[in-house]
Amino acid sequence: MTSEYEDTRRVYYGEDNASFVPVCIKCGRFVKADKEVMFNEMGPVGDNAICSKCGRIQMLFEGYI
Repeated sequence: MTSEYEDTRRVYYGEDNASFVPVCIKCGRFVKADKEVMFNEMGPVGDNAICSKCGRIQMLFEGYI
């Protein structure tokens, strides 16, 4: 899979290793990921990181590995 975030680090959560790209979807800066992320049956719920420029944001969810 080729994307603009191909060589960017990832953040993983839970036993299923939910994969997120720790980049702000608004301005493109790296973000500080939360220690925990809330999920429901459809995937992640709510904001899960802090961007120094934009404030609370939701990181890009890539799926489970």
